[in-house]
Amino acid sequence: MTIASCGSCLPEQALHNRELESFLDTSHEWIFSRTGIAERRIAGPGEDNLTLSLEASRCALVRAGCRGEDVGLLVVAATTADRMVPSLACSLQKELGARGPAFDLNAACSGFIYALAVASLFVESGAVEKALVVGTETLSRILDWTDRSTCVLFGDGSGAAVLEPCTAGEGLLSLCLGASGEGDRLIRAEGGGARMMASLRGNLDGSVAALRERLNFLSGSGHEEDPFLRMDGGEVFKFAVRKLEEVVRLLCREAGVGLDEVALIVPHQANLRIIEAAARRLELPLERFHLNLESCANTSAASVPLALEEAVRLGKVSRGDLVLLAAFGAGLTWAGALIRWTAKR
Repeated sequence: MTIASCGSCLPEQALHNRELESFLDTSHEWIFSRTGIAERRIAGPGEDNLTLSLEASRCALVRAGCRGEDVGLLVVAATTADRMVPSLACSLQKELGARGPAFDLNAACSGFIYALAVASLFVESGAVEKALVVGTETLSRILDWTDRSTCVLFGDGSGAAVLEPCTAGEGLLSLCLGASGEGDRLIRAEGGGARMMASLRGNLDGSVAALRERLNFLSGSGHEEDPFLRMDGGEVFKFAVRKLEEVVRLLCREAGVGLDEVALIVPHQANLRIIEAAARRLELPLERFHLNLESCANTSAASVPLALEEAVRLGKVSRGDLVLLAAFGAGLTWAGALIRWTAKR
């Protein structure tokens, strides 16, 4: 299996650090020196995960020389789904005119590579000829914009990739997926889950006495929990640096290649300090890592495909290059993929 093409879409509105100074106790210099982030894109009216994913997907399909009906599998990675049901993948399938299975998965910032791994099984087995994998987020809508420890870090966007079969020795050479549920409280957002569905309380108000008596427990189930994205930054930093190094080394070892043979590493764009620390541990120059977090910030599941698309578009990836994707995120999760690049476009 190989990546035939990539596509991306960012919201129109950019929000610079200097604009945050007007309502947060912070400054551009403080944010940039600690994260490497200068601005992020924010989904505006009329923009959501479906519209962003649709544009990114169409871009990838055009570059692959195919149409929506050629897609036999659609997997969407997202933390911030537009709604609980139906899945974003099914809505996207409808808009694209695609066919076959379509579903979402949530592995947070590792999601795109998780989706890539799942889709690769369908392609490599011959079950489908082409698969579309999407990573998308509208994180701005689950942030507490008074909390400078989180809201300065994240942005919105969507990235997509078309997968297709390839000859042995090309395309996907090694994969790494992992999770440690013991860290499930380190990055969390309680809002949007069934434990916080305030509508349940509304459904009981004014209902018949027998119904209220039987289901009254629902009206007090978790409504006072914090709905916003929260993070233990210190612990996440240590985990991220360690796992980023481990994933890179493991992928190279399993593929039987040296670190010096990898042309480009595309890491999850969480924080410049994390990437710098991992680069030092790997004894690699920062130039071997593609970075776009200065203008995009952390876009969770969209982070890796957005950075990969940009690297390809800028000519930083050539046919035959070894490209390594690596991510880490809430759960805690981590993932990686080493690819011998085959795409000509």
